[in-house]
Amino acid sequence: MVARARERFAAERRHLNRRRRRAERQGALPNLIVIGGLKCGTTSLHHYLNLHPEIAMSRPKELNFFVAELNWDLGPDWYASHFDRAAPVRGESSPHYTNLPRFEGVAGRMGDLLGDDARVVYMVRDPIDRMLSHYLHNVGGGYESRPLEQALTDPDSAYVARSRYAMQAKPFLDRFGAERLLIISREELGRGREQTMRSVYEFAGVAADFTSEQFDREWETGSGKSAGGFKLMDRAVRLPGLRALDRNFDRLPESLRWMVERLVHDPETGAAAKPELAPDLRARLAGLLREDVAELERNAGRDFGWNVAAA
Repeated sequence: MVARARERFAAERRHLNRRRRRAERQGALPNLIVIGGLKCGTTSLHHYLNLHPEIAMSRPKELNFFVAELNWDLGPDWYASHFDRAAPVRGESSPHYTNLPRFEGVAGRMGDLLGDDARVVYMVRDPIDRMLSHYLHNVGGGYESRPLEQALTDPDSAYVARSRYAMQAKPFLDRFGAERLLIISREELGRGREQTMRSVYEFAGVAADFTSEQFDREWETGSGKSAGGFKLMDRAVRLPGLRALDRNFDRLPESLRWMVERLVHDPETGAAAKPELAPDLRARLAGLLREDVAELERNAGRDFGWNVAAA
């Protein structure tokens, strides 16, 4: 998955001078960053943010600029070229920004470049559900071959690390402070979309009473994601002749992207069925995550209702 994230910008490495000229004419650094988490609903959040007339989110969604191993070498001008200088709030969403211990130093690079104007949003979800979705995504994409229990109970795996939200958030809390880090959950966005988006808009410093009929759209969900068509397409876009489609999908007009979304993920069918975890396995996973969840809830100032403590 990481190699694919870097490959998406291979063409832009060949045209850096063009991007630099564009940055000089119209680019600007962002002031709103969604840092994850992976499989927590950041694609939907990115789209909801972009609906607001005072916010312009990047295309593509995941620039991964502050990851040294991915796109940091492309430079600030390249990064700025993805944002509209005329927009009061400019943002991007890259879940790899919360991928410790694999990618270190992200918060420091971000704070050094963006300064005191930047605000950071961290979207989380039930950590055991996130682990399961992460595993199923990797299996579907051909990245994972281990049995479910073996993969999820490996304490050194990305499944565990990326569900330790407090650990992932700590560098951002240290660098930006609690007043510039907003933590929201997928569950909150699901059951109270307008209210949750109101809090995000207020945090971003734009009119908080904005709403849209497109709030009903949920991206990258649905039973289609577990079907053969999705798996075939996920593998197909890694073929040399189709890599341009993978790189440029986020640059398509919103209406066209939604048509593809409906075709591939079939969101109207509801969430895809997932295997039930055995009680003893769920208890083992809860034991790996319990202390981290307690710390996250202290930092956020509320209980997310995940019942990890009782698992």
